[in-house]
Amino acid sequence: MALFTDGQLNAIVDLQNYETRILDVASAEGIDLAGKIALAQDEVANELLMFLLKRLPFVESQWIAQAAIRQKIGVSDVVATKPLRQWHAHKTLAFVYRDAYNNQLNDRYQGKWTEYEQLAKTSSQNYLRIGVGIVAGPIPRACTPVLSTVAGNGLAATYYTAVTWVDQAGQEGSPSDVGQATISAGQQLAVAAVKPPVNASGWNVYVGETPNALALQSSTPIGIGSSWTVTGVLSAGAQPGDGQQPNWYLVDHHAIERG
Repeated sequence: MALFTDGQLNAIVDLQNYETRILDVASAEGIDLAGKIALAQDEVANELLMFLLKRLPFVESQWIAQAAIRQKIGVSDVVATKPLRQWHAHKTLAFVYRDAYNNQLNDRYQGKWTEYEQLAKTSSQNYLRIGVGIVAGPIPRACTPVLSTVAGNGLAATYYTAVTWVDQAGQEGSPSDVGQATISAGQQLAVAAVKPPVNASGWNVYVGETPNALALQSSTPIGIGSSWTVTGVLSAGAQPGDGQQPNWYLVDHHAIERG
């Protein structure tokens, strides 16, 4: 699963699953949906951070140090589970309909605003009851890889590529956005992963001839600072995963270990 800080918890298309006409409402009322998505994610992050701080064991001499660590980490070790995404979607839609109502003082918008405010409250409570998924060593999502060409004996082709960061324990972060490169005959694709996180020990590369059919090409993680080159027929390796699974869940004052 992706981490909270890997990107948007929900895209505009996800909001349409809740409200099919949300684009029409935003257009009619001059509302920036992308801005509301970001604003709602900031609000959720603040509420989630307060929850995590409250769940620290209260031994005064230890709490100050632990709180400082949590403040530094923020929510970067929180996994974007389905209940968390639902909370964010409801929060975003409440913001959208609040602005729509304030623009027109339209009772129809007020009803939607009230509905999604209540849904956001309920979904946040449900999420915290289910538990906040935490990873012990968060690995940020990789940036889109840098693609280039080198001289070789390759055939003309178009390649689609994604990369992931891997830590020393073999944990793998979320895959990057897919990069695309068209190679002429007599060239070979070269892939580089950039901006490694401090806990990365290597990276994996996934390549395919269509964006929806990527396969793992590296039998072992590639070293930081090294590049990878297509040298022949692509391997039929595993497909990209969706990131780290929680190592434990924080539910009220208890941490439930994954067994």
